[in-house]
Amino acid sequence: MADEMTHAEAVAQKGQAAGVAAKQWRTLVEPNPQAAVNFLNLAPAQGAGEAFASNRADGRVDVYYYL
Repeated sequence: MADEMTHAEAVAQKGQAAGVAAKQWRTLVEPNPQAAVNFLNLAPAQGAGEAFASNRADGRVDVYYYL
């Protein structure tokens, strides 16, 4: 399994994605549901079917997004 990406790395990557031609699924672990929502709403926001999230037992949230 790949190393876990930090929030800061994911935000930087998302900000650079405007000119990317090929999208791929990415994953991120956020500390809580609100942080997951905030991340997914950063520009460019994901559209229908381009993101989902799953709660962990420890309260953190696995975020899967297509970028």
